[in-house]
Amino acid sequence: MDATRLVTSLRAAYRTGMDDRDKAATELLIWHEYWLRRSDFASECVRDMGDGAYLRWQQAREFLDREPHASTSELAVLDLAVAIGENRFRLSSMGGQHRKMIAHAVAAAVGLADATEWPR
Repeated sequence: MDATRLVTSLRAAYRTGMDDRDKAATELLIWHEYWLRRSDFASECVRDMGDGAYLRWQQAREFLDREPHASTSELAVLDLAVAIGENRFRLSSMGGQHRKMIAHAVAAAVGLADATEWPR
């Protein structure tokens, strides 16, 4: 499946009740483009179900753990997407205030917010 059809198929899966965490991780990889254009990654880590395609996060983790050839930033984006997708940080079970503070901490870590000005 070419990259354009793959993106359409991944987004079609959203209608089947995919949770926010899975959507966010998928959208990160869609935005980044690199991994979805790699046939080795797509064939191993994407499952086409007919009504939509899904990223297989455990397979993506195993793929990443084999240290595929890619730049440091490409690997970091994949690692973050997989961590979100596999719910490594249990974000889906946290309350709203915890999620807000975690989002703020990440924004501060990348320079998009002031770490000392915590949201209320």
